[in-house]
Amino acid sequence: MTEASITTAKLLALLNVDAARPRKRLRQIEETETTSVIKLNRKRSEVTVEETITTTETTVEEEVIDDDENEDNEGGNAPNDIEVGDLENWSRSHFGNKSSLLTNRTLEAIAPPGEHSRVRWKVDEKSSGPGRTTVLSTLEDREGVIQDAVVTPPVEPSAEILNKLWEPFHTRSEKLPEHLQKLQGVLLPELLSCRDVHHSYISASDGEEQSALRDAVTLHLVNHVWKRQAIIASNNARQAQASKTGSDPPSPDSIQDQGFTRPSTLVIVPFRNSALRWITSYMSHFTGQSNSKTEVANRERFISEFSLPEGTVDKLAEAEGMGIYPPDHVHTFKGNIDDNFRAGIRVMKKVLKLFETFYGSDLIVASPLGLRLAIEREGNSDFLSSIEILVIDQADVMTMQNWTHLQFVFEHLNNLPRDPRDTDFSRVKSWFLDGHARHLRQNILISSYETPQIRALFNDNFRNIAGKVRFERRWSGVDIPEGIKQNFVKFECTNGRDEADARFEYFTKEFFPSLKKSAVLSANTLLFIPSYFDFIRVRNWMKQNASVSVAFISEESSKSEIDRARAQFMKGQKAFLVITERFHFFRRIKGILNVIFYGPPDHANFYSELLTYPFFKKDVEPSEVTCKVLFSKYDAMALERLVGTKEAAALIRGS
Repeated sequence: MTEASITTAKLLALLNVDAARPRKRLRQIEETETTSVIKLNRKRSEVTVEETITTTETTVEEEVIDDDENEDNEGGNAPNDIEVGDLENWSRSHFGNKSSLLTNRTLEAIAPPGEHSRVRWKVDEKSSGPGRTTVLSTLEDREGVIQDAVVTPPVEPSAEILNKLWEPFHTRSEKLPEHLQKLQGVLLPELLSCRDVHHSYISASDGEEQSALRDAVTLHLVNHVWKRQAIIASNNARQAQASKTGSDPPSPDSIQDQGFTRPSTLVIVPFRNSALRWITSYMSHFTGQSNSKTEVANRERFISEFSLPEGTVDKLAEAEGMGIYPPDHVHTFKGNIDDNFRAGIRVMKKVLKLFETFYGSDLIVASPLGLRLAIEREGNSDFLSSIEILVIDQADVMTMQNWTHLQFVFEHLNNLPRDPRDTDFSRVKSWFLDGHARHLRQNILISSYETPQIRALFNDNFRNIAGKVRFERRWSGVDIPEGIKQNFVKFECTNGRDEADARFEYFTKEFFPSLKKSAVLSANTLLFIPSYFDFIRVRNWMKQNASVSVAFISEESSKSEIDRARAQFMKGQKAFLVITERFHFFRRIKGILNVIFYGPPDHANFYSELLTYPFFKKDVEPSEVTCKVLFSKYDAMALERLVGTKEAAALIRGS
């Protein structure tokens, strides 16, 4: 069966299940008009998908919510002062029911038939400042660029953003340093074009830069949610007016304005501290407006659950700015670093409700692990079936977690739901019904640097017909103390699939034997291995064949194992200490004079840190510090961050 026929079969099965059910509550305005007013101050209990506990709340904030929640449809929650504009123009826009991007030619190009067929992109590069490059990918086929897929970013972002959102944002933006204003000025038009966006060099240690970027992205998310609700409210009113006057109802395709489920925006971040920053930024677009009357429900619970427990001392926060820990380490790990969480946010007229159930949310903020556990527990991913904008922040940090969790989430995005729930299929956009949602979903990817995993995600999973744009930079290399001799050792490999085997063979047959012959490197030497899989392979080989004393530490090691290995190495009882990059990411190791890199670290700061730490001791000469790096041409991304883009190219050429 073809992909289209499979989608049709699944949809028919879903509709049959829906038809067989008793008459259910629809998400339309007619019902809300006839619903009697429910008394305030009532208590209620709810068990959410996000939490396994039952909560009963009677706060003032909840009292406000109860009144609004009688408006069960999405449009009933739209702010009153949002102008919809030209409905026909909206229907032809990127997320409209009649999106002009969806043509037979674009659909054949974005999902070519054949198991091994690949999407074709025309790639153009242009300078976006000193050492900065913007790479634009436009959909094409054998005949060339598809003009229907060519989009033009708005010249004036303010024209595409609701005034009540733009004015406070613009006021905040004007107070930022010039380089941060430029960051927002370059990013916003691309976001509003609805192309996929990857910004690959947001500093991991610059909180102001990250905050400016979050402010722009959350502005885009709130703008999208409010406009979407305004369209639904307008169509609800048209239906109600036709019903009241007995006139002809709106044409069916003109009111297809929803997805299968309510959540339309998703933000994926690695830790609770990251979620705290994103949700705080999201809230600021509601509470930061002049004369804002928006209440935030469950704010105290949110602050409590996404911060450190009361009374806990945050050593990293206390040490910030003192130079005890690297700045990027402090910024990444200060606060709550639990990686299993999820939270839904519902946007209503007067209330922004945190900790809403997934199916009642407009925005979901979660970690890859949190989403995976929720999907596995529920047995489906229906709450992700109608995501229109996806944001992934700190993708580089996620590579230090379990990357398969993120891949699992992508496999479950925009699939047809298994359960119809309260879906009114007459209001579902046709491209959701046809299974084309993933080809219109906007993906926004943010990282401090690129890795092959991140680039593969961008290349293989970002299938937006509108195209995609990537912001790159030329790296200048990291700073290390003068006088240290760096020895970069290249091994040959002609096939990327064989690279791991070729590296291991070179290390075991040539590289490591030469280390054992060295009077300096045969003792008190750190072996740094970026990949955990390579670590396992090298560990097993060294235990059987190395004929030297070795201690091993990885992210899987217990505290007692870590303490024992460190003590044995520092006392000279073990000649070699082998660690993974993930271990160093979570727990920095210091003060070792001889460092061997099995491969260039993805995080360039680790390289400079390990070569700089010995000089914190007194009377250490640069000649006492030795460094060797094993690399191949497939390490180009990591290598350029260590030595600079130009120098990395020369090393790979062998010159």
